[in-house]
This record gives sequence, C-alpha cells and structure tokens, in this order.
Amino acid sequence: MWRMCLPRDHPRRTIIMARDRSRSALILTMIATSLFAFPAKAADIVPHLAVYDMSMLRKSSDLVGGSGRIALKLEREACEQIELDYRFVARFEREDATVVTDQQTVSVENFAARAYHFTTRTFVDNVEGWVIRGSATNTDTRTRVEIAEPSAETFDLPLSVFPTAHTMDLIDMAIAGESLVEARLYDGDNEAGKLLTTTAIITPVEAEATPPGPANPEAASSPVAAMLDLRRWRVAESYYNSDSKLDGLPLFQTSYTLYENGISDDIIIDNGDYAFSGSLSKLELASAPDCEDAS
Repeated sequence: MWRMCLPRDHPRRTIIMARDRSRSALILTMIATSLFAFPAKAADIVPHLAVYDMSMLRKSSDLVGGSGRIALKLEREACEQIELDYRFVARFEREDATVVTDQQTVSVENFAARAYHFTTRTFVDNVEGWVIRGSATNTDTRTRVEIAEPSAETFDLPLSVFPTAHTMDLIDMAIAGESLVEARLYDGDNEAGKLLTTTAIITPVEAEATPPGPANPEAASSPVAAMLDLRRWRVAESYYNSDSKLDGLPLFQTSYTLYENGISDDIIIDNGDYAFSGSLSKLELASAPDCEDAS
C-alpha cells in the first residue's frame, strides 16, 4: 500500500499539514493481500528495488509546486517473510518557504507467525518530527497491536490485513476476475483506533501493442520492459476511517498499475488538498526463494 507523506506542524514553525498515512500504500510502496495464513501466491511477489520520481499533479492554494521521490526495497530471504524498506521524500514549495518531508518505514511481515513489525520515522526539514514503532499479530478473531514508541500501549482491533498480504490479496482477486475488494487494513497507523478500511476497484490493462525492440528503443529502455508480458491491472483505492463518516469522503486515494509479480507503476497519490503522480525511474529485480511447496 502506498504511503502518503502529508506534513504536520513543524517543531519550529507552522507548515503545510503532513502526517504518515501508510500506505503506502503501497505505498507506496506498497498495496497488499492474502489474509492471515501463508499466502498461496506469495511466490509471485518478487524481491526488488524500485525508485519512483514524483511530481505534483494538483496543488492546494498555499502551494506553488512540489516534487518527490519514493524508493523501496523488498527483500525475501525466506518464503514465510517479506522485509520492506520504504522511503518517501517530498518537497513542498510555497511563496514564502520550502518544506521537505522525509518518511522512512522499515517493516517485516511474517506470514507463518501472522505478525507485522514496523518502525516509521518522519522528518521535516531534517528534524525528526515523530516516530512510531511496534508490532501486530493476528489471531483467528482479532488483531493485537503492541506499540513501543512514542509511548507503550497495547490494544485489539477487528481482524485486519497487513500491507504486503493486502497486495497479494489484490493480485489473487484480480486473477480471479474480481473487480471490487474491500478490507480492514492495519499498516502501523498512529490512529489505529479509527479503524482504517480500504476499497479497491480493479480494472484489467491490455498488453502492450508494441513490444520493446530495435523498432521501439524507448520501450526497450523502460524499467518495465521486462514485464510487458505480465498480467497487470489498474487499481483505484480509497482509504477511510471513522473520520470519514463526517463527510463520507476518503482520507486519501491512490491509483496505480499493479503487475502480477507485485510491482507497481504509474502511481497517483491524492490526499484531497494536493496530489502527486509518478512512475518507475529505476527497477532492479532480485532472486527469490523457491516457495512452490511452502503453501
């Protein structure tokens, strides 16, 4: 699930509002799937390094421009565990000031243990603004959350899906021909009591008409050139919590092209006041363990 880097109060002055709404997700970064057990299609999520160059698609009245970059590294040394290192640096330009936010999330999702460990740090103009660190574990009936920072607390939520598992679910549902997916999501949110939910609309994308090659050098040099024969879908996701009941509007929305191997491209992240769009500028695929017999 793609993470939204929104600004909140700078410790030294008032700036544009920015707060972590993880997803991303998601994400980006990341977007996610297959619930509460070892996902049958987890092997389809390939380890990779991806970089996305972002530009401001729509700006609020107090902004004159903006840009950003998302970098994520997904590693998988064992079939039952995925590690994600995600960073979203955004630059917000106003007439009187420029604000740079830097959201850094490191997470580990263990499917066998049905557990999610996370640390998110957000910096504003190189000053650490806030941090949230903790873990969550799923039982058959609930999600138990244990927060270590900024202050220790433990609480239960209705049974929720974690980010990478959610992406896998979206892929499984898309392959099955489903066009609407709704889920409760827990991604390390610092307002978990407001119960984040997501609604995704999935639309198949036709294969490229012109394959990469000598006659099409631009396509051949694209970061996604090696994935043109993979199935893909356009996913439009809206995220809600209890605050959404006031006006019925989502907290924020994302849309992206999701490939069957778990990689995303052509991202839009929209928080209502402003929106970023971007695409892959770098993609490196890594080797994955053989998980055919792990389900």
